[in-house]
This record gives sequence, structure tokens and C-alpha cells, in this order.
Amino acid sequence: MFLAQACLSGTDGQRHAHTRPFPAARARQQTLSNRVTAMLRTRALAFFFSLSFLLLAMGLPRAAPAKNEKDEWPPITPEELAMKDDPANPGAPAIILNREEHTDDLEDFQTEYYRIKVLTDEGRKYADIEIPFVKDVTTIEDLKARTVRPDGTAVDFKGQVFEKTVIKTGGLKFLAKAFTLPDVQVGSIIEYKYKARRPPWTRYTTSWILPRELTTRRAHFSLRPYAGRAIVWTWSGGCATRRARVSLRPSAGRAIAWTWSGLPANKAPERRKDETVHLELENIPAFPEEEYMPPADMLKPHVAFFYLSSFPGEKEVKTPDDFWKQFGKWVHKGTEEFIGEHKAVKRVVAEIVNPADPPDAKLRKLYARVQQIRNLSSEQSKTEKEEKQEKLKDNQDVEDVLKHGYGSGPEINVLFVALARASGIDAAMLYVTDRRRWFFQPNLLRWGQLSASVVQARVGSQDVFLDPGTRFCPYGLLPWGATDAKGLRPEKDGGVFVTSPNPRSTDAVFERKGVLQLDREGTLQGKAEVTFVGQEALRRRWENRDSDAAGRRKALEDEVKSWLPAGSSVELKDAPDWEQAAQSLRAEFQIRVPNFGVFTGHRVLLTPGVFQASRQYPFQSSTRVHPIYFAYPLQELDEVTIEIPEGYQVESLPTPRSKAFPFCRYGISRRSEGGKLRLERRLVMDGYFFPVEKYSALRVFYDAVRAGDEEQVVLKAVEGGQAK
Repeated sequence: MFLAQACLSGTDGQRHAHTRPFPAARARQQTLSNRVTAMLRTRALAFFFSLSFLLLAMGLPRAAPAKNEKDEWPPITPEELAMKDDPANPGAPAIILNREEHTDDLEDFQTEYYRIKVLTDEGRKYADIEIPFVKDVTTIEDLKARTVRPDGTAVDFKGQVFEKTVIKTGGLKFLAKAFTLPDVQVGSIIEYKYKARRPPWTRYTTSWILPRELTTRRAHFSLRPYAGRAIVWTWSGGCATRRARVSLRPSAGRAIAWTWSGLPANKAPERRKDETVHLELENIPAFPEEEYMPPADMLKPHVAFFYLSSFPGEKEVKTPDDFWKQFGKWVHKGTEEFIGEHKAVKRVVAEIVNPADPPDAKLRKLYARVQQIRNLSSEQSKTEKEEKQEKLKDNQDVEDVLKHGYGSGPEINVLFVALARASGIDAAMLYVTDRRRWFFQPNLLRWGQLSASVVQARVGSQDVFLDPGTRFCPYGLLPWGATDAKGLRPEKDGGVFVTSPNPRSTDAVFERKGVLQLDREGTLQGKAEVTFVGQEALRRRWENRDSDAAGRRKALEDEVKSWLPAGSSVELKDAPDWEQAAQSLRAEFQIRVPNFGVFTGHRVLLTPGVFQASRQYPFQSSTRVHPIYFAYPLQELDEVTIEIPEGYQVESLPTPRSKAFPFCRYGISRRSEGGKLRLERRLVMDGYFFPVEKYSALRVFYDAVRAGDEEQVVLKAVEGGQAK
């Protein structure tokens, strides 16, 4: 399968704002305060926030310059037809011979062209093409594709294009136009091209992501900037690069910024006389994908463009500090106008809070109140027609949020700030980078990097960070993408950069308990109780928010079944409370595992860790390229009791095992008690980001975990109290 470079919608995990395009005409007409207010009260901000940093990382779909928009293809050379292997990566399944991307910010479209050579049987998978897009925003046009056989004859694609949901590693979901090219065999050349139309407000988010999963022999990137704006670009080798040199300087009415990393020493974007920007590269190495790595596009060399202009009423932006200071002032003004002074806010506080309540108790009560508001950010995106039919009015201020009973995630957070202040607590909005997809880069002057909103409140001498604007998020917890994330607390004079608290393993726990019986045929069955805590509960509530009872039941049963040996059956007996923003999510199941015990004569072999039976242990490779990046620290707790069948007793038990490093620990023990086998297991991972140098230690740790989990217990048949 080949995934085209494209724009992805932010549908995975917890979104912090609603997603609706911001009409360009309306945006142009708004005043400064109204624009910032709209940032808080409409779904526009959320979409722009989410889209801008996704496009920064991923780029909207693009294709070839004008020559490839015709019904013709560049000539294929004899060398390309004869190619048998990738010289830079021998044994590779395929190679990108040519790639052209063009963005036209003046006409609001982007085009993309690929030529791929299939080198092995495995490479035939690249005949399956997926072009990601944002529904109701991006329109895919002029799609053409063909297969060139090894003898040079061509077969044009005339098949059907489907729309499908694709799930990437890490749970990111997006829509894609999907099709399969015909008659692809070893030695074939695959070609396809298309145009993507998008709204004018996306023109500020162009990025060129340079490497792909295959080696690229030739690549040509180009941009036609929007007239009348200063165009700026940076290029980088990814988050692993710590050296960066930045410059902002005027150049014929333009300003150019760059970092010297990620590109060959003799290569840089070039502005031509017609004001277009070009970059031509050769032999771009394939990007190696690895399990548990940071967001891929943070690691890839890329060129990011943005239009440099000061905020209304401000002086010229000369440095990144100027930009973020102006942005902070701009957002602060709009936020304070949205909060305003309203009797309704004071009335709600008087109804809920006792003046004698300690600050923490006040915040908890107010938190529960604002989470009763309908959260538009948690709902599926609607078309403008659907929104008009529902007749939802825009919220002009926090009083409207209370009166209407609905709001976006940021609006709910701002209301919480207003209520907290009215109760006498110092509180402010904090905009942070969502590290599920991106890490903050201060030299990239796009405020869309700060895509998540949380609240910072002062309780005594402590700052607490809260997010009532994320549905199901309990008090005291932040969605994991907003933890240990750098952000800006807007203030009147610009604002302060703040980093949200680090995630803790106690904030992400899943506990499994089993009370089971093993019969004389080797079948294991009984009750399993599963409790998800903190991030684990929040994630499952969010992922199943749009499912009905049957869908939620299936999701839980399928997950438990995925832990057990093949052929197991699972039935949910006690469903959890899905709708509460609680710390835990508990469910009870009846499970049945055939052939769990392996009979060998008078003995039975079994591995008591039934919940680890199908586990895929990480870090099997002996080498590592990228840093190790877990979503968050985590704890796994297991307690299993297995009743031994009559006529058998425990003959041998593995000795207890433990393994510990400063950042993780593991322990497992089994014991025999009166005809029952008891297992206790605990795995704690206290870190979430590790440099490559820690890979060997992590690999040793998980090898120890695997060895401990797979150890067997031996039962022996007895007769009349005597072993056979």
C-alpha cells in the first residue's frame, strides 16, 4: 500500500476543539477582538489549530507542476525500465523514481505526481494507493494513474476509487481516496497524479516533507506564494536536531527564515524571478519507520513555509520572540473580551460554591458544572447544511455558553476560567502543543502549533492544570497529548511560555483480575474483571464516544479477546459507565480458553499469565535509529487465581522474577495455595521518552519481561493422595 502525502483530519484521540472551516470572507470582515473571540467560540479555531500543525507535519496533497496536469506522462527512460534494485538500499521492495509536488497559494490548489518502480514481489503492495483528505474541505480532482509493464507497454487505470477510513500506527484515523492499479508485477512502473483543491485559509500551512518510506531518486518541490504577503520558510532535520540557526531579514519586501539542518550542504530552497520557490533533490534516503517512535514528521527533514506579518496594531515582526509576544497579546485581548463581566457567571458560582470551600473543592464543583455543557468538540464533524438544520447559534461570550448549554472545548475551558475567577481563584488559559503529533518549535512562526487548550489555576502555592473542555477528562488529569507540552499563557504584555506537568505512571493504569477454573480437558474458564484508570479510561471512553451499546460491548470484548490465546471466547457480563468523566472504567467478563493446559502423560503444562498469552513484545530488533517514545508512563497490574482440576497438584513453580531500572520495573510470582495457583504480576514504566542510547537497556528489560511471562507451571496427576 502506498500512502500519498496529504492532509489528515484530527480524528484520533482527544480533540481540544471543534472542526469546522472558517469562511474566508467572514474572517476578513472580523475585527481584531471578534477574530480572537471567534477563535474561542467557533469550530474554526479548532480546525485551523488542528489542521495547521498536521499540515506542517504532513502537508496537503500536492502533485506535479503544470506539465503533469495534462493528459500525458513524462517519458520513461530505458534505465528506469531496466532497473532491478535500489543501489542505496539493496533488497528494497520498490523505489520512487520521480516525485513532484507543487503548491499554488494564489489559486488554492496543490498537485502531486509519483513514479514508483516495483523491484520485488513485496513491492507489488504499492499498487494499492491511498490519498488522505479532509472531508468537506479537500477536494481531489484530475486523478490519473497507470501501470507500465516491464516491456514498456502501459495500462491506464479505469477502475473505481473508494473512500475509506485508514488507521495508522498509534491510532491516527483519516479518510482516504483508495484504489488499486491493475497488472502490477515485478519490474512494473506505477504512476499517478492528482490535484487537491482547498479553502484559502489553508494557504498558510505548506510544508515539504522530504523523505518517504522508499528511496527517492529525484524530487522537485515548488510553491507559488500568495501575493501581497511576506513568505518565510524554515528547513529542519527533525526533532532530533538540536542545532539551528535562524534569521529574519527583509528581502525585496519579503522576510526569509531558515535553520541549517536536514538538507545537503549545497541545497536550499531557491526563489526564482517569478517569485516561486523551488527545491530539487536527488537520492533522498528512505525514512525507516520503527515502533514507538516520536511523530514521524518531527523526525523527517522538512521545509516549512509561513507568511510573515505583524498582528493588527503591532510593529513589524523581526524575531520569533516578536511573533509570540504579539500572538499572546492578540489572544489575551480576545479571551478577556469573551470572558467579560456577566452576572450569569457570578450567579452560577453563588449557586454551586460555598465561600468557605477550600480552593480545590471550589474548582472541583465548577469543573463538574462546566462538564455538563454539551461539548461540540466531542461530536462528529457536521456539514454546514447539517449545522444550519440544527440551528446552533454561535457563542459570543461565556454567558452565551451558559445560556445555550453548548460550546466547543476551548469555549468550555474559557467558561471554567471565568467561573474560577468569580470564585476568587486565579486562573488563566494555556495553549499548548499537542505532542501526539508535534513538538513545539519556537522558530516556526505558526500559532497553529498551539493546538490544545488547558486551564492553569492557582491553588494555594501550587499550580494545577485542568481540561474540562475535553469530554470524559476527569478532574486532575490532562489528555496525554497536553502533558509535558510547551505552551503559551497569554497575558496583556504578550504572555509567558509554560510547560504542562509531566505524565505519571499512576495516571495510566490497567488492572486485570481473573478467578478461573481449569478442567480435566485443559479448558480454562471463569470471571475476568478489568479496570482502566486515568489515561487508559479516558482513551477508551473517547474512542467509543459515538458507538452505541452494542458497539461498545464489541470493542471491549474484542480487546480482551486480543489478550487471550487464539480460539478464546469472551462475553461482557457487567458493562462500565461510559458517560461519566471518572478516573476509572470497570468491566466484568466471562472468558473461556480451550486447550489452555497442555497434557503430556501424567503432567499438565500451563502458562498462568493468561492475559499475556498473545502479547507482542516490543524491541526485538538489535538496532535502533530513532528515539523511543511511548504515549505516556503506564502501569500493568495482574492477579490471576486458577483452580486446579481435581486429581492434580503443582509439581513445579518458576521462581519469582524481578527486573528494575531507574525508569521501569517488573515483577512476577506464582504460588500454590490449597488446590489453587495464584499469579501476581506488575509492570511499571515511569518514562515515556528515551534517547537511542537507552534502547539496549529497554530491550534487556522487555526481554526479561517476556522470559518471566512465558515461564510455565507443571501440574502432576495424583491418585489417592499419591503422585503417579
